[in-house]
Amino acid sequence: MDASPKIVREHIARCKFFLQRKDLLRCLRSLTQALELLSGAQIFGRERIEIGILMEEAVRLLSEQDSVRRAFPAGLSYKKGQERELAATLTRLADALEAVLGRARIEERRKRLAELDELVLAGQAELANKQPLEARRHFRRATELYGDEPGIFVDIGARLMLAGLPAEATEHFQKSIEIAPADERAYGLMAQCQDALGESAKAEESIKAALRRFGPNEALYLRLAKGALERKNWNEALMNAQAALRLNPGPEARRMAEAASERVYGDAQGYLKEGSRPEGRDIHIEL
Repeated sequence: MDASPKIVREHIARCKFFLQRKDLLRCLRSLTQALELLSGAQIFGRERIEIGILMEEAVRLLSEQDSVRRAFPAGLSYKKGQERELAATLTRLADALEAVLGRARIEERRKRLAELDELVLAGQAELANKQPLEARRHFRRATELYGDEPGIFVDIGARLMLAGLPAEATEHFQKSIEIAPADERAYGLMAQCQDALGESAKAEESIKAALRRFGPNEALYLRLAKGALERKNWNEALMNAQAALRLNPGPEARRMAEAASERVYGDAQGYLKEGSRPEGRDIHIEL
């Protein structure tokens, strides 16, 4: 490890910077590293004197911190030649502080989740009481305060969807896609809500977006096939039913494929014939 005067001074400077920002843990770690480097360094003359002055100042500033003063009522001091001993002392102090901060973070996390649960459950209770306006008020508060919690928008959206509020649910699923596009659940749930709102075209776009992002999915292909059958777009219905069959030869996919094949080929089993092409055209779906 480089123990040049420049590197030692940089660690001391970082220590002071972290102290100004009230980041005592990182201050301790930086000062410890400076001491450890200095203990094994071959630094002499003017540079050694300058570094000694900087080190004395850093240790003095550190000793003025309330938590350090409580741990070391007599204060800390820097003495040339005793860098290893002081580094060991600061390491023990940093380790103890890190343990305390870790427990504090766990407690803060527990408190945060408890507050979030309270708001979500309050909103759920209002939904059960047929008070959607009050429910939305609690849910809005939950997302304003804890919108960075993973899955919160999908969770609230699902609750609104089950309560028969697809428009409000769609807003939450859309927000989830914006901030957490890798959460696959939001796409399918949003498509269900869009279907319920009579927005079948938007629902299909949501499903296709999920297929583009996450790859083949039997349930999504089946939903596309079902929508195509309802629109009497037999070619598209057959294409999606066959895609679902390739993933899982289940009865629902087979039923849809046969229904579409009856219209395309005039034979429910026509799609099974090798080289079959409906009406001489390739089947293609735009994702």
